[in-house]
Amino acid sequence: MHIQIINFNIKVSGEDYEKGAMELAPVFADLPGLISKHWLADEATNTYGGVYLWADKK
Repeated sequence: MHIQIINFNIKVSGEDYEKGAMELAPVFADLPGLISKHWLADEATNTYGGVYLWADKK
């Protein structure tokens, strides 16, 4: 197993980020080898991202 953490800063409301995340969730669900993705959001600092759990590191 492999864990990948990605953070980025964007100026967007938490509500808009959640809306975009819900639209993109099916795309991530179809990624080969992806076991799960956990969305990250800190609206106070405009920091967003995700924690990805992959079957292996490729």
